[in-house]
Amino acid sequence: MPPLSSIPRPEDTDPALEPELQRICALQATGLLETPDSDGFDRITRLASALFDAPIALVTLVDSERQWHKSRVGLSARELPRSVAFCHHTIQSADVMVVEDTLLDERFAHNPLVTGELGVRFYAGAPLVLPGGQALGALCILDQHPRTFDAVQCQQLQDLAALVLNEIALQRTAGRINEITSLYNRAQLVQDLTSLCNQTPGEMRTLVLLDVIRDRDLQQAVRAIGIAPLEAGLRDVVAHLMQALGPQVQLYHASETRFAYLLPEGSAQAQEQAVLRVQRHLQEAFRMSRVVLDLYLVAGLTRFRLDAESAGDVLRRATSALHQADELNRAFVWYTPESDTAHRRAFALLRGLTQGLAEGEFRLVYQPQFEVRHQRFSGVEALIRWRHPRHGNVSPAEFIAQVEQTALIHLLTEWVLHTALAQLAEWNRQGLQMTLAINVSARNLEHPDFATVLRNAIALHGVAAQQLHIECTENVALTGRATQRVLEEIRAMGLKVSLDDFGIGYCNLSCLRGLPAEMLKLDQSLVMPIAHDMQAWTLLRTIISLGQRLGYQLVAEGVETQEILDMVSEAGCDLVQGYFLAYPMEAGEVAPFFAARAAAAPGKLFTADAKELHANSPAQPPVWRPD
Repeated sequence: MPPLSSIPRPEDTDPALEPELQRICALQATGLLETPDSDGFDRITRLASALFDAPIALVTLVDSERQWHKSRVGLSARELPRSVAFCHHTIQSADVMVVEDTLLDERFAHNPLVTGELGVRFYAGAPLVLPGGQALGALCILDQHPRTFDAVQCQQLQDLAALVLNEIALQRTAGRINEITSLYNRAQLVQDLTSLCNQTPGEMRTLVLLDVIRDRDLQQAVRAIGIAPLEAGLRDVVAHLMQALGPQVQLYHASETRFAYLLPEGSAQAQEQAVLRVQRHLQEAFRMSRVVLDLYLVAGLTRFRLDAESAGDVLRRATSALHQADELNRAFVWYTPESDTAHRRAFALLRGLTQGLAEGEFRLVYQPQFEVRHQRFSGVEALIRWRHPRHGNVSPAEFIAQVEQTALIHLLTEWVLHTALAQLAEWNRQGLQMTLAINVSARNLEHPDFATVLRNAIALHGVAAQQLHIECTENVALTGRATQRVLEEIRAMGLKVSLDDFGIGYCNLSCLRGLPAEMLKLDQSLVMPIAHDMQAWTLLRTIISLGQRLGYQLVAEGVETQEILDMVSEAGCDLVQGYFLAYPMEAGEVAPFFAARAAAAPGKLFTADAKELHANSPAQPPVWRPD
């Protein structure tokens, strides 16, 4: 298909040429130009050739500068210049054009197709006219000998042209109808938006994108009752939607459980009420029905102008608004550029992650961990940092959650693993023995080769497995047998497993028995309030006591004052970390820090209180406080 830029713009054309512009737009909208041969069209040209005993039969599409042959019998050329094409004249009328002897017709007597090697002496063509009146091309037959062509034959050629038009209609709808609901799909919506931009440019419309079922509910229902009842339920949804919208509104099946429709220009309030009426109609229709679907209705609305740029982006904007409505638990949300900024930023960060790893934008910092029993710093936790060339310092809280939804988490975790172990090996060579904790995600533990990746990395960097601690959340550890088997395999290698953020997930007391871990890392939300909240202090002591009796080591994070340090130490925590003890620091600062603390007198291992810590902190503050 030639680019749209090859079509004359309205401001560049004479008003008399406007029908031709509309005809070219209609031709390109069919999507037939430059498509492969099709049996549906070829059968018709073969039939025409046999019926009329004609050596050449063609289905032609007359483009702006050429005649392109969708189907051909007896002619090898795929296209001809429009200036010499007989069908250029055929499309000027709705009737069959017959030239019984080309040498006797002044329009064609000197045509290269007549005087040249092809030697055309006879032509008959029936125009292919769309319901809107645009002639796309013709079904034509040609011969090297003059001949007559009566009215019956003209009617037969028109009948065959009607079959070609039916095939065009079939080709256009193929892939544009949802097989379950028989509604036009997203591809047709996009095509219709393009047509509206041509027909009524500049007018305002509102696109409504309505989701009717939560994705997780849909998947659970498929597992429980199968696909067929759900498909029947979706057809019921469509029936009620069409009833609520009325015959004047075209409904589209935009994706699995999402439907779209357009509202004409109007006030925002009126359009909101229209959307709410549709939602209430569906809710009422399904409240007492025996349909198995549990409807969850949310909608994204976006107002846009009918031009190519706006229409091309409208589905994305409606989708963005729909997701926001779902997050806010609201019936509908209007699209606003501001609400879209965060999503676009997240997408840009994901796209830039691989390049960022290659170009050194990522680094690790290390937060020391203090061993209470021996009153010494004995290990560090590796924390990732990203200094983005455009966005500056990006919080791990912002990008980790996004990366965990993609396969990029494996690439990122392997980078962290190798970077941290290479640094641990360097500290070992310096005579600094310590443990190193790194965080992994659920997707890492679900990967069948993760344990092998760990084993190979440890061997490559020549560190002891006992030096490495793997941290994952309690929710991850309890998600399934496969994950627990991977954790057991990791423990069998000699690594310790620590359950991070313990106490804020869905772990209950019975889960404390048999967890696939040696260490429980108490979340800072449990630790930080204990100095002024007796219930929090009682809860923390209870958890520590239970953990100890069941054989776990306890780690407290979020220790930011001397008082909290004293309390968690008294309660029996084995390890502590937090800003009171040490900020996360660059790799080059770790060895001097450990050396200075090893030489420090008792009671001078860390600052006296948080105020002094902040007063004496380095000129460069920590990149991000841990969550």
